[in-house]
Amino acid sequence: MGSNLPVPNQHCNVLYRQTYNTYGAINAAGLTLDNRVGNDQKVNNTRLSTTTNKGILAGSVVAVAGSQIIGAAAGDSSTYDMVVGVAVNDAVGNPYESSSAVGSGKVVYAHGSGTVISTDIYETKQTDGTAAVTYVYGDKLYASQNGLLTNSSGLALNPAAGPGSITELALVLKVPTSSDPYMTFQMKL
Repeated sequence: MGSNLPVPNQHCNVLYRQTYNTYGAINAAGLTLDNRVGNDQKVNNTRLSTTTNKGILAGSVVAVAGSQIIGAAAGDSSTYDMVVGVAVNDAVGNPYESSSAVGSGKVVYAHGSGTVISTDIYETKQTDGTAAVTYVYGDKLYASQNGLLTNSSGLALNPAAGPGSITELALVLKVPTSSDPYMTFQMKL
């Protein structure tokens, strides 16, 4: 028996879900965003590689980007308090897979308090791009300046904003290790 639910790619597993949503069209940057070029935090992220897809990645945070438009979240003043969920699939898809966001113009994202997701896409460096981010169970997760999950206190492009002013997305249930890079979290949003 088949399922009508989106099939997660290799970076994101939805273990328990409240809601999948596709409301709102994906913005152009959601399909073209370069995940390897930009600030030091993005360039030095050890979970991304030269083969990382462009656009929104499975396991990354999405936000309202305009009227009925969804795009990658960024921890700056334009979207840090407008996050709506976590992407289930890479927006541009993978070879030999359905590219649903490209075909439909929409991105599938999971949300809802109690949703549990496991992903190997998250920030590994602080905003300076050098100091490592260490996760512990119970950590509060936010959207980084690159739209990835982080517990870093320097989340916003304006560090004065601090974590208290940024939407808390989730709590860490399982920390990534060198033998298992997946982090499991429960959404609060």
